[in-house]
Amino acid sequence: MGADKITSKILDDANNTASKIKSEAQKEADLILEKAKIEAEEQTQDILKRGDKEAETTYNRILAEARLNSKKKMLKERENLINMAIEKLKEDLKELPKKDSYKDILLKLIIEGVMSLDGNELVVVLNEQDMELIEDSALWAIEKELESKVKKVIILKKGAPANIIGGCIIKTADGTKFCDNSLESVFERNMESIRANVASLLF
Repeated sequence: MGADKITSKILDDANNTASKIKSEAQKEADLILEKAKIEAEEQTQDILKRGDKEAETTYNRILAEARLNSKKKMLKERENLINMAIEKLKEDLKELPKKDSYKDILLKLIIEGVMSLDGNELVVVLNEQDMELIEDSALWAIEKELESKVKKVIILKKGAPANIIGGCIIKTADGTKFCDNSLESVFERNMESIRANVASLLF
């Protein structure tokens, strides 16, 4: 399936991105913990010099607070790293139309979109670059392939080019129904899964 291929490609990119920034995350974690430990030690040393009878209790409290602050910082840093990785994947998504496999993915996205709508005459909306990539003969081939499956006449026509990264938007002729299989929409629909996978790769 076209959307599945895109999701798989995104997760592959996530794996590559994760390996690059995971070491940065570890360095940041070590720095946070070391800074917290030094801060706690400095404060408790001052207390011990003053002969505070409750030094041990105070020391433990400071360490507990330091660990809590460290944990909060780590959680914030983790979220920042996940967001950074996702933004990197969004940038990588823009490069997908340049791949050799893109035309095959696009054709599958068109087929998925057509199959999801109950209509005989449908409009295929692409960006300007893909308007040239997908020739009328390719749409005719899709018509014939799907007609044999659904046992009804299907007419596909290109619509005006859209401002999308890639992929397609399939609409009924009257515009009342549509399926948005643009690359960015496929990405957004799979965001929950992408975030979960990025998090598992990073941590």
